[in-house]
Amino acid sequence: MVSVTSRLLASRLETALTRPSLNITVEQWRILFYLWNEDGINQQELAKRASKEKSTITRQIDGLIKKGLVVKQKHGSDKRDKLIFLTENGKNIENEALTAASDITHDAEKGIEKDELLIFKKVLKQIIANVRP
Repeated sequence: MVSVTSRLLASRLETALTRPSLNITVEQWRILFYLWNEDGINQQELAKRASKEKSTITRQIDGLIKKGLVVKQKHGSDKRDKLIFLTENGKNIENEALTAASDITHDAEKGIEKDELLIFKKVLKQIIANVRP
């Protein structure tokens, strides 16, 4: 049931994010979400937060660079260590992208009591903690 729910929500979000004013994927949205909350994160930290392999994050960041939404900047003396920053375009789509996600979440939570949602989220967090390596 979790898998089906995840796929349905991802599909709705993908549809909302592919509108011309955004033109991003769900995976790219996830990276942007972390940067909207804390701009200037390195790729390793983004991979950790997104629970993705570094190579996957690298491909997503490269796509965001091509779209003009983020840039890489050197950090320290290690040429491999780069921080990822939002561009003005990346900052400018934040409200629309977050609103689209919020609307989908609101629709998904219709008819569910707040206390039930709190318990559901608590249980999901515990399941994640139990199975995370």
